[in-house]
Amino acid sequence: MRATRAVIDLNILRNNLYAVRKHIGSGVSICLSVKANAYGHGAVAVAKTAEASGVNTFGIATAGEGAELRLAGIKGSILLYGFPMPGEIPMILKMRIGTFVGDEKLIDLFAAEAEKQNTVAVVHLKVDTGMGRIGCAPENTPVLAARISENKNLKLGGICTHFPASNSTDADFTKEQIRIFKYWVNKTRENGIAAGIIHAANSDALLSIPESFMDMVRPGLLCYGYYPSGLIRDTAEKLPVKPVMNFKTKVIFIKKVRAGTPVSYGMTYRTKDETVIATLPVGYGDGYNRLLSNRGKVLIRNKLYPVAGRICMDQCMVDLGTGSNVKLYDDVTLFGAGGNKSGANAPDAAEIAKMTGTIPYEVTLWVSRRVPRVYISMNKLKLSIPGGCGCADNRTCK
Repeated sequence: MRATRAVIDLNILRNNLYAVRKHIGSGVSICLSVKANAYGHGAVAVAKTAEASGVNTFGIATAGEGAELRLAGIKGSILLYGFPMPGEIPMILKMRIGTFVGDEKLIDLFAAEAEKQNTVAVVHLKVDTGMGRIGCAPENTPVLAARISENKNLKLGGICTHFPASNSTDADFTKEQIRIFKYWVNKTRENGIAAGIIHAANSDALLSIPESFMDMVRPGLLCYGYYPSGLIRDTAEKLPVKPVMNFKTKVIFIKKVRAGTPVSYGMTYRTKDETVIATLPVGYGDGYNRLLSNRGKVLIRNKLYPVAGRICMDQCMVDLGTGSNVKLYDDVTLFGAGGNKSGANAPDAAEIAKMTGTIPYEVTLWVSRRVPRVYISMNKLKLSIPGGCGCADNRTCK
């Protein structure tokens, strides 16, 4: 096992899912977003854990992600959030993947392929109420829903929309989206069409707008332990979620250096006094972003130490000072939930995001596929996936 690894605590994932379930109530179902390799956590392991915890729908962004889950044995519903290319439709139907549609052309393509395969394609009509990305105009909802419902090879699995600003302190825009969306869903039903599952809420809406819950919610980042906006530690927690991923490495080299010693490329860091520099086998090639050069902090033996110099592709350095008790091969937490009550806390992904001018989604996604994912389940190491992909080709996914 590499020194650098992403430790994924599936027990915490279960607890986060339970917190979401308790918050939304038993009458609302969950579509867990596992797109982009479950935000870097490993789609197969996450989906299997969630499925065993009662989640029966999984959101993906590409047809290949859906095939990966099916080939790994996921039995629940899989919902493709984006619009596929025509050439992907045969595989989507063979893998029993539901998908969003938003115009006559895509609806007809699914109908034709479903007839060819002698099957029924499940599609969800996507309505654009303000995101400006994909989806039909709200007023076209009844007509397109009827086009789907009237075709014997299609099933209207649901009608959905998406919110661009549900994390805003001013919720008026989102509430107007909900009003428009519900109006046209009701118009569709008045035409005698069974609308299927009605869904809209993402993690932010789930936290702050109960009227957005409808039949199903589509949380993502929240289930992995972060509020989409703001630091968890600075937020009045509405849900007791915790980070699922700890990005870790080890100390592989320690040396004393003189005052004025340059460290790393460009010599942007020079030691002020005699000190001790530790080298870590992790760099931007692993997902420890170069923007953390000379500003990041890592946790070793319950104490934070600053990153010294520019982060390299495969290594970086930290300044231990002169009184440190850090030893060779000590564990290092780069971000996550490291630390304890008697010591410092490692920065979490939200804090890393703040330091680098981005969002926590991107921070967990930075952790590259060459970094092994180590899974903890029931307080024991359960499985390790080299490269962290969790894909169907990886025979260690069990």
